[in-house]
Amino acid sequence: MTIHKSSKYFIAVTSVLLAFLTALSPFGIDTYLSAMPVMAKSFGVSIHLIEITLTLYFLGFATGNVFGGPMSDSFGRKKIALTGVLLYGLSSASIPFAPNVEMVWLLRATQAFGGGFASVTAMVFVRDWFEGKQVAKLATLIGMIMMLAPLFAPVIGSFLLDWGGWHSIFFFLAVYAAVLFLIFLAVMPESRHHTHLTHRITKEQLIGKYRIFFSHRRPVLMLMTISFATAGMFTFITSSSFIYIEYYGFTHRVFPLLFGSNVVLYIALSLLNNWRLKNKEPEQMMKLGLIIQLIGGVLMLVGVSLHHPPFALVFGAIVLFVGSLGLIFGNGTAVILNLMPEISGSANATIGVSRFILSFIAGTIPALFQSGDLVPIGVVMFSLSLLANLFYLLFKRS
Repeated sequence: MTIHKSSKYFIAVTSVLLAFLTALSPFGIDTYLSAMPVMAKSFGVSIHLIEITLTLYFLGFATGNVFGGPMSDSFGRKKIALTGVLLYGLSSASIPFAPNVEMVWLLRATQAFGGGFASVTAMVFVRDWFEGKQVAKLATLIGMIMMLAPLFAPVIGSFLLDWGGWHSIFFFLAVYAAVLFLIFLAVMPESRHHTHLTHRITKEQLIGKYRIFFSHRRPVLMLMTISFATAGMFTFITSSSFIYIEYYGFTHRVFPLLFGSNVVLYIALSLLNNWRLKNKEPEQMMKLGLIIQLIGGVLMLVGVSLHHPPFALVFGAIVLFVGSLGLIFGNGTAVILNLMPEISGSANATIGVSRFILSFIAGTIPALFQSGDLVPIGVVMFSLSLLANLFYLLFKRS
């Protein structure tokens, strides 16, 4: 069975499928966050060595984006998506059998590469079929559906941890990938017109497409804006287990409730965004999101600077910071893709590469400077939000 664009269910079905494709990333991250202390004990290592599996995931995901985007321009979106999902699933199934933490690092990198290789095509499918504000609306809709993953993933992870140990979490990810592969294979049509497919790509073509992107000032400034804003969120995600379980002493059963609270504001702002896009431009809604995130960053910095950071203040700051992305990421992505429609695959790949490399760096800094408190985390989150706002101002003036 194949759905067609003329079907009244086309937008609904493709949005859900592309959201599940994009959700490979949050599921690969959020399901095992509460299990990190248990994994550390299982391998007999510090929790900070387990946190490296997250930062390596960001790096692997970015690398997958580098190759997946341009190759989808040449070979088609569907083939690239299916190949990435397959690699993601095989790597997930192998992690429970890893004999040591170093092997987990390697398999997490290949799992992430597959996820990045596949999910980079999601927004490009949308850009192939639609343009203008419709891209922003669908990007926000997909993002909203995708953000249900961080809401449910920690709950699923906590349940699986109690039921079958940390190993069962990665078996679940393998099954998720297998089901997605089969449905995507049967249902999703190819969006790239066959006349644009070359079925080959040279090193010069690969580099050339990125050179075109970086030769334009406005897309690059918008890229920096959404990358720094998103990296701030991943700084929190990398350290969330430490913040809630290690520092504040909550159990892994309570962790999903705390972590999922961020998603409630994200979804609310996503709904507001789609409603306001009837009269507003994506850039205007994005500005509001950046202001909200900066407020969250300031509150976080103030909170961690206190001798005993109040949980309510830190928690509220994190909810504002992460939830604000409901107004930032979808709109920023739409702006970039609408500015660079001729190389949309490479443009979307550049978005993924930039934000995950910055997330890799931002997630590593608190681990390197871990002092047993929340100061490094708060400083990094505030700094990244400030930089995102500064790059947005440069974008508006360019």
